[in-house]
Amino acid sequence: MSDDEPQAHDVLLARALDAVRDGRLGVAEEVVARSPGITLGAVLELYRHELETQVQQLSESLQLTEAALGWHAAVLRRLPLPVLSLDGLARIVEANDGAHALLGFDEDMLKLAQPMRRVLADAASEGRFVEALRSAELAAGVTSLPGVAIATTDGRQLWADVQLMRVPPRHDGRDTRFLCVLQDRTEHILAEQASRAAADAERRRDLAESANQSKTELLSRVSHELRTPLNAVLGFSQLILMDEEKLEPRTAAQIRHISEAGRHLLSLVDEVLDLNKAEAGTLRLDLGAVTLAPLLDQVIELHGPAAAPMNLHLSVDLAPDARTAQAHADPRRVREVLNNLVSNAVKYNRRDGWVVARVSVDGPQVRIDVTDSGIGINRSQKEHLFEPFNRLGAEQLRVSGHGLGLSISRRLAEAMGGRLEATSAPGLGSCFSLFLRRWGDPR
Repeated sequence: MSDDEPQAHDVLLARALDAVRDGRLGVAEEVVARSPGITLGAVLELYRHELETQVQQLSESLQLTEAALGWHAAVLRRLPLPVLSLDGLARIVEANDGAHALLGFDEDMLKLAQPMRRVLADAASEGRFVEALRSAELAAGVTSLPGVAIATTDGRQLWADVQLMRVPPRHDGRDTRFLCVLQDRTEHILAEQASRAAADAERRRDLAESANQSKTELLSRVSHELRTPLNAVLGFSQLILMDEEKLEPRTAAQIRHISEAGRHLLSLVDEVLDLNKAEAGTLRLDLGAVTLAPLLDQVIELHGPAAAPMNLHLSVDLAPDARTAQAHADPRRVREVLNNLVSNAVKYNRRDGWVVARVSVDGPQVRIDVTDSGIGINRSQKEHLFEPFNRLGAEQLRVSGHGLGLSISRRLAEAMGGRLEATSAPGLGSCFSLFLRRWGDPR
């Protein structure tokens, strides 16, 4: 066989193999018939071997592709940022681990293709998201949407920066058109809100302090300005009454009315000054050891004449350990508080009733309870009990007063490191409890 014969043999074999590849077996048989050294079986065997090689290569490529897809899926699943896959109707079809953790999703929920609007906390965020989705549909890059309110499946509200990106169509038939990346900004936004709230609160506090200071200065000036003419009125009325026998009865009565009204107005000015000082923190206190039993006896005795017309029984009840009990307080201010409490217990009592002042030691505190059998107050009135100038309708009972006594008493108690509390029920009387620090207690 010459050198040209192998070449012709290879060419005929290639032709026959090409015909088999194309499915033209008739052509392959004609080629084999013209080539004595070539059989159709050999051509088919060669084609079979070629197919096996291709199948092996495809299998290896498929394994590499699956490994790459698995690697990319694992990377996407474990990304530190929450990522969602959305279809053309903005429904969630896939979510990575970060999205599951952030939003509280489970696999069963994703099988139902949850609408994205279900994780948006309000209508404003939903409207912004729809607009961003339209932009992402048209844009080739990334569309950003900051500060979106997110609602989790367990009821929590979060805030996140959202990034939307349009993606190419998938080849597995699933309709995925967008990737949605969420960056949790909840702590940052809450910190900003807290900072703004703190700044607003500070501004309001500054305004309140400024207004309170202005009010304090105004009340102080007005009160001091009132005292001078009031003292003159009281002084001249007393001088005139010194020669009362020289006056006509009607004139003397009118001057006594002037004097009583002046004293009433002066007491109001004094109470306003005390309240003003207590609120401003400028109240002067002379703190020391105050023995309560004799002080309470003096207060009860002082109000005996006022209680007599109503046949009220006033008494002091001392616990065995309270006879020598001492409070860390200002004696003048304690007497003022007790005077207010006993005075109210007398004024708002019923005929043939009673008032009892009890002293007891309660751990590091000394407690004084002033209890009466009076008309009592209801729950709604109790909420306003210590408000200045609020007499809770007592003016209809024709009971004298300015509505400042309890407010001042509470301020004085707090200024001495104590507190004043009240319990009451309509028709069952009231109990006002003054708590003061016990003298000598190391706490």
